[in-house]
Amino acid sequence: MLYDRAHPNGLERLKTELQTLVSSCTTVQERRIGYGNLRCEFSDWDRDDEQVTNIAVIYETPGGSTCQINVHYDHQAAEFSFLDEHLDNTIIAEGPQEALQMVTRHVRSIPQRRLKLLEEQIDSWIGQGKTRGQLFGELNKLLQAEFLGGRISTTELKEGIKYALGHFSSADQVLP
Repeated sequence: MLYDRAHPNGLERLKTELQTLVSSCTTVQERRIGYGNLRCEFSDWDRDDEQVTNIAVIYETPGGSTCQINVHYDHQAAEFSFLDEHLDNTIIAEGPQEALQMVTRHVRSIPQRRLKLLEEQIDSWIGQGKTRGQLFGELNKLLQAEFLGGRISTTELKEGIKYALGHFSSADQVLP
């Protein structure tokens, strides 16, 4: 559905569509983990005769680092603002469609972002000289972490093991 500036419920429609997007990524526990316990929070601020609503889409990466995507809605100007994907420029939009598209692209990329960060963590462990057994112990800790968003899913575990074994097998071929 297209939105225009004159539509009085643009903010409410964006909230509803974001909640639908988030729930589509979090229906079962394994998906909740794969999307880092994805959730939305809404807060209203009043400052200097301005009313602003902040929409935060929050998730965690393996190990528990928190990431957040923000969209601000200025009620007086009836404008949405958010950072571009490179975090360099602020985009101002009159309707919520651009904000929804940006958040949707980011949300859909969360599993790949989480896997990339897991691979970087594995590289770090290998760089620290951890053995295969120690590395698998670290992966097991991430699999069983109490903090839901910081856990890894079984899919991430499988990919992490394949990635780690690739490092060890290439190192084994070089060693005498």
